Amino acid sequence: MGKILDNVIKFSLYLVVFLLPLFWLPFSAEAFEFNKQYLLFFIVTIAFLAWLAKMVLVDKEIRLKKTPFNIPVLIFLGVAILSAIFSVDKISSLLGFYGRFSDGLISLLSLGGLYFLIANNVSLREKSPSVNSLLRLFLWSTFFVILMSYFSIFGIWTKIQSSTGLGLPQALMQRTFNPASGSMEGLAIFLSVVIVLLVGLLLIRIRENQSRFKDIFYYFLIIISLVLLLVIDFMASWIVLGLTLLFFILVTLWKRMPRRLLLPIGIIVIAIVFLITSPLKDEPGWDLAKNLPREQVLDQGNSWQIAFRAVTDNVKNGFLGSGLGTFSYDFSKFKSAEFNQNNFWFTRFDRPSSHFTEIIATLGFLGLLSYLFLIGFFLIISWLFLTAKLNTQSKDYQITNYQLPLLMGFVALVVGQFVYYQNSTLAFVFWLILGLSVASWQRDSGELKYSFKDFSEMGLVFSVLLAIITLGFFGTYFFGVKFYMADCYYHFSSQIQDGQIPDLNTRIQNLEKAVSLSPWRIEYRIAEARTYLEDALNEMREPVATIAEQDLVKIQNRVAKAISEAKTASQISPNRVVAWEGLGVIYRDIRTVAAGATDWGIKSFERAALLEPANPVIYTELGKLYLVLEDEQKAREYFQKALEEKPDYADAIIQEALVLEREDILEEAIARLENLITREPWNIEAHFQLGRLYYNAGRIDEAIELFGVVALLVPQHSNALYSLGVAYVAQDRIPEAILVFERVLELNPGNQDVIQKLETLKRQAEPEEPEEQEEQEESEEPEEEEEEGQVEPEEPAPSEP
Repeated sequence: MGKILDNVIKFSLYLVVFLLPLFWLPFSAEAFEFNKQYLLFFIVTIAFLAWLAKMVLVDKEIRLKKTPFNIPVLIFLGVAILSAIFSVDKISSLLGFYGRFSDGLISLLSLGGLYFLIANNVSLREKSPSVNSLLRLFLWSTFFVILMSYFSIFGIWTKIQSSTGLGLPQALMQRTFNPASGSMEGLAIFLSVVIVLLVGLLLIRIRENQSRFKDIFYYFLIIISLVLLLVIDFMASWIVLGLTLLFFILVTLWKRMPRRLLLPIGIIVIAIVFLITSPLKDEPGWDLAKNLPREQVLDQGNSWQIAFRAVTDNVKNGFLGSGLGTFSYDFSKFKSAEFNQNNFWFTRFDRPSSHFTEIIATLGFLGLLSYLFLIGFFLIISWLFLTAKLNTQSKDYQITNYQLPLLMGFVALVVGQFVYYQNSTLAFVFWLILGLSVASWQRDSGELKYSFKDFSEMGLVFSVLLAIITLGFFGTYFFGVKFYMADCYYHFSSQIQDGQIPDLNTRIQNLEKAVSLSPWRIEYRIAEARTYLEDALNEMREPVATIAEQDLVKIQNRVAKAISEAKTASQISPNRVVAWEGLGVIYRDIRTVAAGATDWGIKSFERAALLEPANPVIYTELGKLYLVLEDEQKAREYFQKALEEKPDYADAIIQEALVLEREDILEEAIARLENLITREPWNIEAHFQLGRLYYNAGRIDEAIELFGVVALLVPQHSNALYSLGVAYVAQDRIPEAILVFERVLELNPGNQDVIQKLETLKRQAEPEEPEEQEEQEESEEPEEEEEEGQVEPEEPAPSEP
């Protein structure tokens, strides 16, 4: 039995080291991080259970190697647990923020478990598992990562699919696909760490007579990694390479080990050149590099600013931060108004540009200090072991050869954490190197032992504890499978097949299954609420008189379910702005059919504004709802607040102009919209509203011109077409008006208002019936606040979410 358990531990470590950088699956909504976290958790817990079972059932003693690094690891993990307990969003802290997944407590504890497994079950000796065997597997895994990345960049996967007819996953068809990360930038940081590790292995031979194949393999990996870095050309990766190898060279010169320094010096020169300029960007045939999509990440300045605002917000944040996995909360709460001038001001970033800023914001100063203590203690101990061996003639020369490359790889990872955030692969490599380094120290520091061979009672106690732990892990497996199935259903609800998304009923069914399997993920509930609302709005587009009683019941049920799911989401995660904003959108969009919805919408948006005080969109939505209540003063206050946060926010400018129109200050309203169109000539809504104002001011020709522009740019814009028809009627251009209203009727079949207007216009156009037609009111005004595709004035459709 002991041998079986040893094999379980060994092959689990082999599997996780080889598979994790490569692992991804197309079945979940997020193909990379989500699946890597599942792989890590399942394999580490299986190996951990085997290790515990071996100690309790076979060895009859609890045995833990005493290393100087255990205490720093436990301190950091302890601070992380406390941070998760007092988190502002406990679901994200436990499971990881949805879309990232690697920043949760379960992920961190899995990595901590991996460290203890390696430190206690891996050695330098050529027995498995050994440091050498795990490093070898990791490098082979890296080779396949690079190979698959080349296949994506050069479109080889697409050629394989077209030539063989295989139905390959769509993710493989993307040029940025790589299994190590969701972006090419993440791959670049990973490869920079691998290059540093390989350079270290080449500089310090494991054996003087080692096979040349290993050297050739190392050089080959370095070359193909460097070429890939040249293609990606990510500045942060050059910083990691340059700084780490420069430090490497200084160490080797200081210790008088000037062997093969040409390689690191050459890499440093390349890094410096590409930091200063991109010499290949204008080279013929190098369009490949220029056309690779870039990852949009929050910049360093805003990352540090938000982190320090978050950690100094209150005493709890100062000690423990906002909680693991809650950087999205910090970003929304503490971003400045200046950020709204950024091109990506509308994006809610869930990750900073630096792992250290995330630690400050989410784990507080205690988390930062414990993490720095962990890093600093590791560097000091590694350096002491390294220098001690270099200054002695130890026959166990292997220690030096592994410690220096592992130390330099660790330094590269730390440098990378200053210039890039941490994903699953980078976090895994960090803790892998920690464990392998501790295993390579190989100093006999003794073991913590507690033997119960002669105490059958204690053996029974430990056996019961093992059984409880095993049941606990199997319980997590049960819930883990449910959560995975839930994410698959969530993915299926929006997965495009044959160029089309699923119909509403299929989407609703899949989302209902996702919510039932994983009721704590608010992303599923918000998506379900929006789908319910979409279904209800589609039914409501029909005239009320034509809606059957059973359809009215269906509409009421859909609206009630939409409200219920959105409310539940806000109750599960009351500090998530997206939950309150989603609830506010639903109340906003049902205000024409649900009494009191406007007031509840205002309360929801006000709560969202507290969580994201620099968001002009939320203030604008509040202003719109107050306009519905005809509280123009309050509406103007919110529109002005939106413009304080973002002076060029078009929607707020348009809404202010509409307020001015209500106050009969028409010329100023026109002037504001004219200025907006000058600044944003492609703003469709600004053109439409300015056309309305021109019409009301009697400037019919200018109104027709603007309505025509909108109809040309957006041929399905029913309101613009309807208003264009009204303007034609005002100029007695009846044939043209008829053509326009016929187009409106095509877009809105069965609309009684349009049908009546067409009948009236066609009677006017008949020359053989000269009888006087009912005069059209010249003051008739184009529709103002109706959604595209809905022109019926009695029941205007609410705005889309």
